[in-house]
Amino acid sequence: MKTEIPPNDLILDAIQGVRRFITETTGKEPTDEEIADALKRYFVLNEIKAHILMVRSG
Repeated sequence: MKTEIPPNDLILDAIQGVRRFITETTGKEPTDEEIADALKRYFVLNEIKAHILMVRSG
């Protein structure tokens, strides 16, 4: 059974930032499915990991 974890305000704000950026740069608002697909891609996950590791190391 999958446990649902509700996103906190920081995560929701970050997703809204992605939504605004895509809308501004493409002229069309992305769907939730498009954002979810993009966030699950290997390249994006590696970029997020690298950023977190950089921030943690100071």
